[in-house]
Formats: sequence, structure tokens, C-alpha cells
Amino acid sequence: DRDVTGVQTCALPISDAQKVRRQEMRREQRDEMSALRSWWLTRMQETQAPLLEKMTLFWHGHFATSAQKVKGAYAMWRQNETFRHNALGNFRTLLKAISRDPAMMVYLDLQASRKGHPNENWAREVMELFTLGIGHYTEEDVRESARAFTGYRIDPRRAEFFYARAQHDDSAKTFLGHSGNFSGDDILDLIVGQPACAQFIGRKLWRF
Repeated sequence: DRDVTGVQTCALPISDAQKVRRQEMRREQRDEMSALRSWWLTRMQETQAPLLEKMTLFWHGHFATSAQKVKGAYAMWRQNETFRHNALGNFRTLLKAISRDPAMMVYLDLQASRKGHPNENWAREVMELFTLGIGHYTEEDVRESARAFTGYRIDPRRAEFFYARAQHDDSAKTFLGHSGNFSGDDILDLIVGQPACAQFIGRKLWRF
């Protein structure tokens, strides 16, 4: 084969070319994640605000997100900045920000949740691991709250959250003993209002 300049080229079958490109992309992703880790380690070592960085580290561990699944250093950096911006602030505000965080949405499949087919991963994890702990909610609470988070999407052009109203289940829901046409934010408000939430976060902070 010859290219547009007439130079002899060695064309690979499309499947082989795609395989090579995937390998290159994985290598680039590994290099970017390695650079991101080095950047943050250096920042923690040299920071003039150690408490801020220590709390950023705490929230990073609390809202654990797999970089292997997210496959994007930019999304992980954005999440890190969200932790830092809210590290010493209001937990309710941070929790709502994380529910819209593209890295977390990819990790827990929230961006695929839609009316009629709610994905329960985020709804379950937000209660089990992030706010209440096992024993403070029911399976029905998981199912009902998952419906409230339908319609959460990621804009692929800007890699940002957007709300797809047509994909949201706007029918009545019953959650933690309350009934209403709840949105995702409403669900998080009800969770944070539970005494078990403050106890859960307080214990984890104390251990950390």
C-alpha cells in the first residue's frame, strides 16, 4: 500500500491496528495516573495546608473509586479537587457533589440508570459504605432510592454531569419511612438527616 505521498507503507489489518491503539491508550492512561499520583504525593509533602490535604486524603479513602474502571486521570483529578474544595466544609454539600462526580458515576454505573431500569449500585453503596452502614436501611430503601437517581448523565463532550429529565422516574417513592416524588438530592437530604449518618461519619473520622 502507498500513502498520499506515494511512499510505500505497511498497512495493518483493522483489528490489529485497533489492538495496537488500545495498547497505546492503556499505556497513556497508566502514565497519566502515575503522574497524577506523583503530583498529589508531592502536594501532600510540600503543602502549606496539611489539615486540608489530610482531609482530602480521608475523603479520597471514604469515597473510594477505582481508577482501573474509570480509566481517566482527568476524571480522577476532578474528583480529587472536589474532595479538596469540600474537605473542611459541609458533608451534605460534599455528598451531593460526589453524586454528580463523573468518576464516581462511572465507577458505580450511575450514568446508565434510567426510568424503568434503575441501577442500584450507587443507591446501595451510598448508604452501606458512605453514610449509614449496614442495618440502617432496607432492600426496599435501596430500590426506591435508585429510582430517584435515574436520569443522571455525563456529557461526553465536556466530561461533566448533566440531568436528563426524560430519563428520570418522577413517580412517588417511599424511602426511610418518608413518601414523595423524591429526587436524588431529596434522598441524600433524608439520609443525612438520620442520626446514624452523623455517628457513622464521626466514627470513621475518629478512627482515621
